[in-house]
Amino acid sequence: MSNVLTKIRRHDGMRRLGKCLEKMAKTGLYRLLGVMSRTPRRASSLALVDVKRVLLVRPNFRLGNAVIGARLAEAFSKNRPEIRIDYLGTDTTAQLFSGMGISSYHAYSRTFSYRPWLFLRMIWELRKENYDLAIQVGEGSLTSWTFTHLCGAKKTLGQKGRLQNTYDWLIEGKTCHAYELPSAIAHSLGLHCESLPWMVVSEKEHARAKELFKHSPEGGVVGVFVGGHLDKRLPLNFWQAQIRELNTIGENYVVMVGPEEEHYRQHLEQCCGPQGQILPLMPIREFAAVLSHVITLITPDTGPMHMATALGVPVIALLNTEKSCKFCPKGIADKIIFRPRVEEVISTLTQSPLIQLGWARRQHMLNRRMLFCRF
Repeated sequence: MSNVLTKIRRHDGMRRLGKCLEKMAKTGLYRLLGVMSRTPRRASSLALVDVKRVLLVRPNFRLGNAVIGARLAEAFSKNRPEIRIDYLGTDTTAQLFSGMGISSYHAYSRTFSYRPWLFLRMIWELRKENYDLAIQVGEGSLTSWTFTHLCGAKKTLGQKGRLQNTYDWLIEGKTCHAYELPSAIAHSLGLHCESLPWMVVSEKEHARAKELFKHSPEGGVVGVFVGGHLDKRLPLNFWQAQIRELNTIGENYVVMVGPEEEHYRQHLEQCCGPQGQILPLMPIREFAAVLSHVITLITPDTGPMHMATALGVPVIALLNTEKSCKFCPKGIADKIIFRPRVEEVISTLTQSPLIQLGWARRQHMLNRRMLFCRF
């Protein structure tokens, strides 16, 4: 049953239909909830006075949104370690939060739509926790609003917007970049927070991933991720040409495919030269550990792009849509190419100092290991 539903859900036509229906439903619900009015109030660091238990709410199934929102959990653990932090995310992103110091992780599932008793049980478990404060980490989705208000927290915080009259709001308007949202929330509460995604890979995971590489990753291996969502996706012939160009310049590389692009595998393997390797589908944590060995990741706007940024991996981001600009990495070693051409990507790669200079490759890979935690 779940496999059939997954195939239906991943079909592009069904996704577009779902987005359209979701938009229509949200419009009606926002109008209905708008009648729940009160005087809107701006939250401050005083919101954390006498707070001992906090629930961070971000029930989003995108890998990228998960690692972006996780940065707020780190802000609490560093600035207010005496406060217990729980996280409400999704079952598909739960593994990303391993080793992050979160006390309890509550997983929302798509199966709740046809197994409502699981949803009710989750609400019951949340209410038993007696949270002092619940914070919406995202930009105010109806799902996160629902959990924030049903979890039984004494106080609720969210972003200023259409539902601001139902909670205290944290920040004025929308942020310019997706990475700025958790830090803006943190700063409004008096917490220091970086404007970057966050995740950790253990030394054991890092060591195990090293065994998957055909060529030694010590000096860094270029990574290529073939994936994407709807309009963010690039065609198969683009990736085939990209692999052929990597063969030409003699750069060691690994190619990783998303579950929706698994049918590309045979075609990609036919292009792969002796310096390259097509990796199998991997669990999320194993995939993240592989990224920790990559010196640069070539990828569209995808969850792995944000995972790489969280792990300190420079990214060559291949953007197809204007809205992706709000999510692109912005580090000093990151490069953005809008509506890319293959030769443009290769030129950007080969001109990178990390690729040109052997000592820079080795030093960068060595320094990045400071990001790995011990657990």
